[in-house]
Amino acid sequence: MSDRRLDRRLRTFHTCIEALFQAGSEQELLQSICDTLVTGGEFTLAWIGYGEDDPGKTVCPVAQAGHGRDFLEDATFSWGGEARGQAPAGTAIRTGKACWVDDIRTDPSFSPWRTAALAHGYASCMAVPFIAGAFDLHGTLNLYSVERHAFDQSTLEHFAGLATCVTRAVMALRGHLADDLTSGVSALRASEERKRAQEALQQAHAELAHVTRVMTLGELAASIAHEINQPLAAIIADANACLHWLDADRPPLDAVRETLTAIANDSNRAAEVITRIRAFLSRSSVPYGPCDPAEVIRGVLPLVHPELRRHGIILETSLASDLPPVMGDRVQLQQVLLNLLMNAAEAMREVLPERRRLVVRSTVEHRDDGPWAVVAVEDAGVGFGQDAGPRLFDAFYTTKPGGLGMGLSISRSIVDAHAGRLWATANPGHGATFHFALPGMR
Repeated sequence: MSDRRLDRRLRTFHTCIEALFQAGSEQELLQSICDTLVTGGEFTLAWIGYGEDDPGKTVCPVAQAGHGRDFLEDATFSWGGEARGQAPAGTAIRTGKACWVDDIRTDPSFSPWRTAALAHGYASCMAVPFIAGAFDLHGTLNLYSVERHAFDQSTLEHFAGLATCVTRAVMALRGHLADDLTSGVSALRASEERKRAQEALQQAHAELAHVTRVMTLGELAASIAHEINQPLAAIIADANACLHWLDADRPPLDAVRETLTAIANDSNRAAEVITRIRAFLSRSSVPYGPCDPAEVIRGVLPLVHPELRRHGIILETSLASDLPPVMGDRVQLQQVLLNLLMNAAEAMREVLPERRRLVVRSTVEHRDDGPWAVVAVEDAGVGFGQDAGPRLFDAFYTTKPGGLGMGLSISRSIVDAHAGRLWATANPGHGATFHFALPGMR
């Protein structure tokens, strides 16, 4: 995906995520999502359909935006197993899995609607089901493009995350409506609906945090690719050297042995990078457990090292050896630290090279309720003004071009959930320092 398209998609996601918090009703939310996806310029038509339980198992459009909306007035989609249920919209509802059509001109599954679709200029389409854990809206988000092969696995994963967030938000809105309807009639039922709504919002927040982790690694993609390519290139060169030596009448076995050891080490190095990325991208929700803050720091620094080197930023560390264990989620805490490190690096990209110094410190702070682990990330960048200070942790507030403005907001909510505190201070000279403190296990 080109940088321009990725930037456009990030901005679109920014607006969609904002709609999750601002919509006052389910219909307002769904229509806002469709409007935003079309306004973003990547898709020609966006529509949301819910599967009906009528004899024809009709997929009924409930929100739509874009060119050729009359296409939906004439088209009949089904989520049943017959011919009219083979389009992505019906298939996604029936199977619970996202799917797409690469080329409407030739894909047999789209034959009932091909003529009308081509007349409107549609070349490919994708459908993503509204499913989030145990919640299933029995509906789909449908996107149409004028380009063939406009959708791939990466696009599917991006919009699957968005669909999950929308599902949680809709369930929360329905929960609030149920509260209104049952007020004064059934306190027990209202309590159950409130609980479900709260769970839906919590899950939506978790999914949003995951999407943010994916986007953060997307920003690191070039550096991570370089970090993996280096050992792979060394492996190829060393393997070719071994093959050359083994062709000799008297192979230099000591050199071969030494080179094979280097190959094994480089293989492990590449595997470690991939393992760290997979762990960071994990979607699994695990109960809080004992967590070593030092391990959190050690797990994140290798992810950001290549990016810092690429921009000529010197990393310094001053880490306490006696940090108390905390009760928490390692991946979430790593997300907080990585976001602070990425923000610090971003803040120093435009400053003089000799000023590009990033410091990570960890200390133990003894309080009346016991020891706390404190982590600080200090940069020498542009800093923040007095006006910006109070807004740094607000959702959607950003000073970065194309930024989502969610990183610090999500980071603070994660730290709050760990009974900790996240705050920022302006440095006396240049830059800023972000701190987070977590209570030690009692």
